[in-house]
Amino acid sequence: MSVEQSDIEKIATLSRIRIDQNDVPEVAARINDILAMVDIMQAVDTSDIAPMANPLDAKQRLRADEVTEQVN
Repeated sequence: MSVEQSDIEKIATLSRIRIDQNDVPEVAARINDILAMVDIMQAVDTSDIAPMANPLDAKQRLRADEVTEQVN
């Protein structure tokens, strides 16, 4: 996947981010570098790798809710 300069301009407009016209080529190149790195990571064989622990499985110790302000 490749991001063109016109794509950067459209994304900037939609997200209301001001990108200087002189910076558009550099932003496109950086995003393309990131996407290339993701492609390399996707190609790694992880079939023999055990999944890591998921932090969403952890239980949080929460305190009981207490009313601290009185409504008049």
